[in-house]
Amino acid sequence: MWIAFEHRFWLFLVLLIPSTLCGIFNLYQFLFDRILLKGLHNHIIILLNLIGLLYNLTDIIWFIYFYRNYSALVRTKEFCFLWFYSDYTGFLSLILLGTWAAIERHILIFHQDYLATKRKRFLFHYLPMILILIYSLLYYPIVYISSSCRTNRLYSRPRCGLAYCISRLRLVAIWDNLFNNIIPTFLIVIFSIALILRVFYSKYRINQRFRWKNYQKLTIQSVSISFIYIIFYFPSMILNLLFIVGALTPNATDLYSTSLFFSYFVPLFIPLFCTISLPELRKKFQMNYPKRTNHIAPQFATNNQLNTIGC
Repeated sequence: MWIAFEHRFWLFLVLLIPSTLCGIFNLYQFLFDRILLKGLHNHIIILLNLIGLLYNLTDIIWFIYFYRNYSALVRTKEFCFLWFYSDYTGFLSLILLGTWAAIERHILIFHQDYLATKRKRFLFHYLPMILILIYSLLYYPIVYISSSCRTNRLYSRPRCGLAYCISRLRLVAIWDNLFNNIIPTFLIVIFSIALILRVFYSKYRINQRFRWKNYQKLTIQSVSISFIYIIFYFPSMILNLLFIVGALTPNATDLYSTSLFFSYFVPLFIPLFCTISLPELRKKFQMNYPKRTNHIAPQFATNNQLNTIGC
């Protein structure tokens, strides 16, 4: 199944607009509301929204131009490297942060003593996010420079074809596939399912039933974000794993390419799901953009009709 560039163009364009608006709205609420900003459970969500917004305003827009014009936005080596770097670095950080978000929810709900002191909060909350960002920012530049990867720039290929040069390096390809993609994706699935099971198990234990409201909020928050990765990214990693072990024939190339295309829906849907699934953001969104309602009022002799409309 191959999706034509024209259809890819419209899919990205239609999703980009609401995703960008929700991303800006989410970040504004998180950063300017002190209560939301201080919540430890919101920090990873802020990073996901920030990186997702930056990714959408750069890579997704560049892909939209590429699918429309069959060419890179700027035909220079500097832009080609920038496109390659921002695409791979941005997506790697989203995958690893999504993995940590699935893991950290277990700490926030069931092991709060790990966050009882400043030292523990740094070790178990801030340090993992810092290390993920440093690793994501440095990994691909180091690989690209140390490998002396040289290839002709193909402006009619995504990222000018620079990704193909990296993928030809066997050790790099193995590390990239396993530790940067497949394993993190499986961890998201495993820890998300484990969280649901642990929460429901705790709910029906009499001595912990009073904590259900706290569990429910964080569980919905975690599962909603993980759901995006499972739906849009997990299938491509399954096919990737099948390719590695030789269980998928070369005829399935189009199917794998299509699954990779849908993986780009992850940064597009993260802001949308955050706005919908997080109670604080959903309430603020409804306050700022209430539903339009029409109230029926009696007709007077002047034929003036009273309409009360929310905007």
